[in-house]
Amino acid sequence: MRMIAAWTSLLLSLCLVILPLTSWGGYTRITCRDPDAGGDVQNKDRQFMLLGHDDAGGAGIGNLLIFFPAAYYFSVITSRDIIINDHSLFGELCRIIQCGFPFLSNVRLAFPDILNKKTLAHVDELRAGDFGKYIEKGRSVTAKVVRAGGYISKSDWWVWYNASVHCVKRITGCDLGDVMCAERHAYQRLIRGPFTAQLTANEKERIHGIPDNMKAAILNLPHAYAPRLDAAIHLRTQFFHFEAHSDLNSSEYRGEVTQWLNGSECRQVFRAMTKQVIDLVKAIRPNANYSSQRDETTADGDESRTVDPVYIYLASDNEEVKDELADHMMNNQLLRGIISIMKVETKGVYHAKNLKHLKKASNNEGLLDLVVDWYALSLANNIYAWRKGSTNMLSTFVHSAQKLSGTIDRTDSEKGSGMGTRGLQLVLNRWGGMQFTPFWVYTFLDDFK
Repeated sequence: MRMIAAWTSLLLSLCLVILPLTSWGGYTRITCRDPDAGGDVQNKDRQFMLLGHDDAGGAGIGNLLIFFPAAYYFSVITSRDIIINDHSLFGELCRIIQCGFPFLSNVRLAFPDILNKKTLAHVDELRAGDFGKYIEKGRSVTAKVVRAGGYISKSDWWVWYNASVHCVKRITGCDLGDVMCAERHAYQRLIRGPFTAQLTANEKERIHGIPDNMKAAILNLPHAYAPRLDAAIHLRTQFFHFEAHSDLNSSEYRGEVTQWLNGSECRQVFRAMTKQVIDLVKAIRPNANYSSQRDETTADGDESRTVDPVYIYLASDNEEVKDELADHMMNNQLLRGIISIMKVETKGVYHAKNLKHLKKASNNEGLLDLVVDWYALSLANNIYAWRKGSTNMLSTFVHSAQKLSGTIDRTDSEKGSGMGTRGLQLVLNRWGGMQFTPFWVYTFLDDFK
């Protein structure tokens, strides 16, 4: 019996080794083409990846963007051109910020036989699980037009297959299997900047806290050329009005906001954020006079030239919380005269999951405000985020913005290597206190909301 058991164990071990090796022959032979490149694909053979549905479908900007790299790399390995649905949230975003892919309405003029009403009425809808199944020949994808959807991060789906790993490395220049580097590449191909149209004088005036030349540069230069901000803070309070687009003048709304602003959680969050900014200021302005409001002079003593203040961008899903935090930080003795707080003055911040309600509730300003917030977060060297609730989940809005900027250097989250923006999430610890945790802890979790 022992001999039989030993042989059985040996055979099982051999199967575990041999089967994966022989199964490689059953994988789909993938192509590998940068969607930004040309190529020699005949017009009749062109295939497309369509981004976005005709409505947001209950998802906000962050939910859609957090999934984008997963769809991008399926396009890469199947040689599909990426196009943006004009009437989707992606389309709304790309009418405000210059994107790297064309709109469906323009591309269909060139390929009417492929992008016609009949084809678009039966677009093959894909999920993250379909990408791997396609490589394993468990899911056939033959449609000329596909659309990939998802609301959580699935950026690492391609690392499990030898051919796709080497494809991504060749396209991006990233180290083999460096998922976060590959994400940066994907986002940088989508978000090019600058803002696609000149903002009105009223819209520009609602952006406070930075000089006009810096404001103009952020709005008018491509993302890679735009000035960097020292830090950004994002507070996700999740009040009822944000999700429901409720009346800001209602007693229920007023009571909810007032109760939180006067509560212990608010004081705890404000203290933690302020301390983090103080630590940052001391690190990047070690010679600043923290007890004076005088301008800091340059090291050579030239009184005619002053050092720029430390620029802190404030974003939140509630305007009053944003204002209260700004006042709290500007009145701090150690920060007074040292920092400059940048923020957008809004008529109220609302969720983008219902575009029609968002535009009506904000007098057609809300989507622009959200995009400015997201774009500014992506231009910050450091992001400090907090989300209300005991789950300590990271907002996809802030996480997707953090993934945009950086280089192809090997990602080292602790040192910040390769990453242009470094993120810290303020979370509750087991002792009831608060501490900051790096964003990378959340990178491969599936509980983003």
